[in-house]
Amino acid sequence: MLKKGIYEQIINQLFRAKLAEYNSASYYVGEKIIDREEAIIHLSRYLYNIIQGVISSVVDEDGGVEKSIKFINSIIKELGRDFNIDDYQNNLIDAKASILTYIIEKASFDYPNLQEYLSQITPLTSLTQSSLFTGKNDQIELCSELKKEILSSDKVDIVVSFIRMSGINLIFRELEQFTKKGNTLRIITTTYMGATQYEAIIRLAKLPNTKIKISYNGNSDRLHAKAYLFFRNTGFHTTYIGSSNISKAALTEGLEWNMKATQVELPHILTTVKHTFNTYWEDPTFEDFVLGVDDEKLKKALNQQEDNPAFLDYSVLDLIRAKDYQNEVLEKLEVERNLHNHFRNLVVAATGTGKTVIAAFDYKRFKETHPRANFLFVVHREEIIKQACATFRHVLQDENFGDMWYGGHEAKQYNHLFASKDLLNNRIDALNLPEDYFDYIIFDEAHHIVASSYQKILQRFKPKILLGLTATPERMDGQDITIYFDGHISAEIRLDTALNNQLLAPFHYYGITDCVDLADVRWERGRFVASELSKIYTHNDIRTGVIFRSLEKYLPNYCDVRALCFCVDKEHAEYMCAKFTLAGLKCAVMTSDYSESRNREIKRLANKEINYLFVVDMFNEGVDIPAIDTVLFLRPTESITIFLQQFGRGLRKTEGKSHLTVLDFVGHSRAEFNYSERFQALMGRTTMSVKEEVEKDFPHLPLKCHIHLEEKAKEYILENINNYINSFRLDKIIRNIQTFRNNFVEPLSLKSFIRLTHVPLEKIYKGRTWNELCVQAGLRNKMSRFNSELARAVNRKWLSTDSHSYFTFIEGLAKKEFNVKVSTMTEIEQRMSLMLYYDLYDTAGVFPSLQAMFNALSEDSVFIQELIEVIDILKDRCEALEQPDNSSLAMTFPLKLHGVYTKTQIQVAIQTSTLERKSPAREGCERQIINGQPVEAMFVDIIKDREVGSNTNYNDFAQSKGLFHWETQNRVRQDSKEGQRYINQEQTMLLFVRKQARSSEDKSRTLGYVYLGEVELVSYSGNKPIQIVWKMKDDIPASVCEYACKYAAG
Repeated sequence: MLKKGIYEQIINQLFRAKLAEYNSASYYVGEKIIDREEAIIHLSRYLYNIIQGVISSVVDEDGGVEKSIKFINSIIKELGRDFNIDDYQNNLIDAKASILTYIIEKASFDYPNLQEYLSQITPLTSLTQSSLFTGKNDQIELCSELKKEILSSDKVDIVVSFIRMSGINLIFRELEQFTKKGNTLRIITTTYMGATQYEAIIRLAKLPNTKIKISYNGNSDRLHAKAYLFFRNTGFHTTYIGSSNISKAALTEGLEWNMKATQVELPHILTTVKHTFNTYWEDPTFEDFVLGVDDEKLKKALNQQEDNPAFLDYSVLDLIRAKDYQNEVLEKLEVERNLHNHFRNLVVAATGTGKTVIAAFDYKRFKETHPRANFLFVVHREEIIKQACATFRHVLQDENFGDMWYGGHEAKQYNHLFASKDLLNNRIDALNLPEDYFDYIIFDEAHHIVASSYQKILQRFKPKILLGLTATPERMDGQDITIYFDGHISAEIRLDTALNNQLLAPFHYYGITDCVDLADVRWERGRFVASELSKIYTHNDIRTGVIFRSLEKYLPNYCDVRALCFCVDKEHAEYMCAKFTLAGLKCAVMTSDYSESRNREIKRLANKEINYLFVVDMFNEGVDIPAIDTVLFLRPTESITIFLQQFGRGLRKTEGKSHLTVLDFVGHSRAEFNYSERFQALMGRTTMSVKEEVEKDFPHLPLKCHIHLEEKAKEYILENINNYINSFRLDKIIRNIQTFRNNFVEPLSLKSFIRLTHVPLEKIYKGRTWNELCVQAGLRNKMSRFNSELARAVNRKWLSTDSHSYFTFIEGLAKKEFNVKVSTMTEIEQRMSLMLYYDLYDTAGVFPSLQAMFNALSEDSVFIQELIEVIDILKDRCEALEQPDNSSLAMTFPLKLHGVYTKTQIQVAIQTSTLERKSPAREGCERQIINGQPVEAMFVDIIKDREVGSNTNYNDFAQSKGLFHWETQNRVRQDSKEGQRYINQEQTMLLFVRKQARSSEDKSRTLGYVYLGEVELVSYSGNKPIQIVWKMKDDIPASVCEYACKYAAG
């Protein structure tokens, strides 16, 4: 039966048969004849949908593209014959099956690097397919795409309600290049509510080939249209229609919706927008703005009004259930303790991201298994005690939990204690408590743990769990606080996570071309020599001029900011302060020599009595001014941790602050200075490599954030990133091995080499092994018989695997030197042994049996020794919190729930690959009968296109932690045998999900799938494909939700 309602459906044979079921006495069935005008749209669209369905079902087959082209050409021929089209042969698709992308005249080409130029002007979204931009953090940024649209157009028309300097600054370079080529720019705007800025119109009016029309009707003007039209001589026109005016907030922030429509797909939309714009252009309501003639008229109309800053909307945290980003940290802590036996844990998170909330949820989990656990929360400042106690009471839903102990308030009992570190330290000797009295201790502001007051507490008590919380893990005195937390950071709230959850103010980062060359500045112990930097920067008026011009360019009101300016040393800070003062700017200096005036200067900056505070190291830790809205990096910050600590000083949310502006002065630098690492931290988890993101002007950034690199600065950064990549060349790795004993006291091993030289495991096993490198370095002389097999296993399989249980199994075999009997193994162990076989070998049948493989491996001591070394490292890298399998296959199934496995390993687990035969399947699902039970494994890539990212239509995604939306293959109908198997739940359905097919940084490496377990049918709809919603037996982990819940708010 067809659904009751309204339709606009061509009636085909299927629908005609179904309509016969509705008798005229009970139903009104409306029909109309297709007229000549409708025939063009309805008939062509109908045929388009059929053809699309056919091609979708065959294109993935071998020769599918060629078959599809042959099919299309046959249709064209048929049309030509039936409709007497004389030149129909011209429409036949060329046998090469290619798409024309560019025709560039080389003689008039002004750019030395053609490919780089094409990358800059080519939109990442299609010129033929429409897209929707919703301002979400994981999408291509609207502003980034508009820049490319401008540079690739021959004519641009823009209509917006208002124009701000903040928005013009983002796209001015592209508009300037566009108009200087002789192209025409037309702009329509208004003076509505004084929102347009006078300076913005003046700057635009100075561009060549630019015409501006303005409605001066002020507050009565109701034009709210926002559209950007890009016309191309090739006919591939595009337009963006939505909610974004020309302002930084609209182009880079907020949940602004803008639809990109293309001439190829939606020609009627393009035509409507073009005609409407032209109608406005001719309307006398919109008057020509002539520079030098209409300036005063515009000023008067605008009244030089300023926008009132929008107040931030602070939402109250729901402390009954942990948020996804909090659960991700909690999962990592659980992995640290349950897998790696680390019970002294350091959590790093920026101020304002809810460290105390995470600690409360962590203690809540601990308390569930230790209901009588005694608890101590040590705070650095007394004013934090009440807030911390209230948070714990809310999370635990126990308003009587805990007692507070600080100056003027005595604790009545010690079993759940929130204490001032000073008071506790003073009275600790008088406490008649055993050293193991507290089961769980938290140190807030844990970067102070090196202080004697904290040390005394550490030595006095020995808890089961020690949890440290800090926003600033790297101290200025160089002391390493991780030695008190098992040598490393257990978990952290990443910057992109905090920004995407709107816990911090977004940043607008400007990479400004510096006039200083740092390539020859001495580099010692991981940093530039400060004295040499100071000589270059101090008394350098040319560079100071660059800084002043940048303030004018990127700060709308540089006299009304609260800016922290990071300098090399005291002399540099004092020089900069003197120059700023001479320029009429209010500023001060604060270094360790100014400790007495520290609080006074902080207060003056907070109150805007000064606008610029020049500091050296003091603001990396312990000082907090939420209202800081600008950060100037006047020196290179070598440590990524210190860089993020300095960066974070301006990220606190506060009323009236919409974002943090960061001015970073980028000069030609040394290869050791790692830009790749800092941009990775700022971007977060994107689908592309850092180099690609920089080249494409950062299309993927955290919510509301923006990065703009000046032309030369971008060149310097890309050169630096390339040098960083080249630092892992084979010859350099071998040289590092040869000189290791001269540079380090610790004996050479794979683990010590990785830790001390910072060469990643991924670079070592790039088609080779550790032992092979040592042989080439002249330190060893024996190669393994299985050298290439081990290199393959590590690089192509194990680096994409995250399963502590599987690696532990392999380690057990290696430590037994493979002297094992397959006949005595369990079915699960035999299945994991076959997984190991396919990790080492790409084809079936290399050995007649698993026992033969083990016998051969047992004879190679070099292979065994290296395998033990590398597996130990891989186990330490494991982050997946594995759980017992929840499927009906659990008794004989080798995979753990939430473990990460390669497709080959999964094929062994579901028995489509055996020792004699490897599964040939390439589709998104595989079926098998296991112990008489039909099973289907679904393989899902959340992001289909790594460049476009979330602008791809997401047909497979998590609706929530407990529900997953999935589409069958395009050929599947509900009434087909395949469709009925899904609908009637005739088989066990197993779900495997990964973010994308290839690694962001290494496109040659295929990523593994997270095993999400067995799922059950909730609902289904549609045909070819069928849309199905599955219910999870166990919630999807927070780390997977981060990329799989693509339609979640925020």
